[in-house]
Amino acid sequence: MSGSDLIKNDYNPEEIEYMLRENVNALKGSIDQIYYGLLNYLTESEQRNFLSYLKDQVNSLQDTLHKSVVEKAAHINDLNLQLSKSYKELELLKQSLEQRVKKKTREIKKVQQVTIFALARLAESRDQETGDHLGRMRMYSYMIAKELATMKEYKEYIDQKYINNIYYSSPLHDIGKVGISDTILLKPGKLSVEEFEVMKGHTLIEDRTLGDAEKQLRKKSKSFLSMGKKIAYCHHEKWDGSGYPFGLKGNDIPLSARIVALADVYDALTSKRVYKNAMTHDMAKSIIIEGSGKHFDPVLVEVFLKLEDKIKDYCMRKFAD
Repeated sequence: MSGSDLIKNDYNPEEIEYMLRENVNALKGSIDQIYYGLLNYLTESEQRNFLSYLKDQVNSLQDTLHKSVVEKAAHINDLNLQLSKSYKELELLKQSLEQRVKKKTREIKKVQQVTIFALARLAESRDQETGDHLGRMRMYSYMIAKELATMKEYKEYIDQKYINNIYYSSPLHDIGKVGISDTILLKPGKLSVEEFEVMKGHTLIEDRTLGDAEKQLRKKSKSFLSMGKKIAYCHHEKWDGSGYPFGLKGNDIPLSARIVALADVYDALTSKRVYKNAMTHDMAKSIIIEGSGKHFDPVLVEVFLKLEDKIKDYCMRKFAD
């Protein structure tokens, strides 16, 4: 039966395998018959010569096969070595590119942070006496957030990213004051009711400005501008609900805004302004303690008191500079 017959006829695979095996066995039997039949026609001397010839042919075939296998193995080994070398070179190139991308990303991020801080400083620069306010205030905010992260109730909420974000975004808290006139912003005396209403409008300017900036990022994940917007919008809210612009109360005020509110007030109290002289640390501390549960989150006041020595030391060093 030919191969085409196997294909043409409707045999299942098991039947085909069985027929092929039977045919191979039959062919092997025929070869054996020819071999032994041939030996019967040869003399003893011819048989030895014939067997010697077959042996030589087998040895030659084995040598040829062995040489071919060795050559193929050597070729495969060379290919493996080349592939291994190429893989190592690609891995080194990949690592080099990753390092360059990380470095460039850090550089871009640093430029962004410096630019944001410079813009915030520009908004503050209209009042020369508050030049270093942003740097001090954001460091106080950083200290408080970092301490909160060690507390059980905040450990899962405040991570290193949160701490970094509050450091970089807190200087944006009063950027909306760029839209307030000098006659109100730099007034040496107390603001009138009407003037204070205008001053409160800086939070709305900040919300629109930072909201538009955040949209330009087109990022699904929250950026530090998201926190900056919450801080700018809500850092004048008070724990007892008497703040502005919404009169938010207690934990309804974003935590980042509550932190910055305390840091901002402490630095404002201990700094000289056009309308007042700087207070001592102890005087500012008394006002903050008095404002616990009214202006400030009581937990944050406790953290402030725990960090009092560090905050006071940083404050004195910065003013000394």
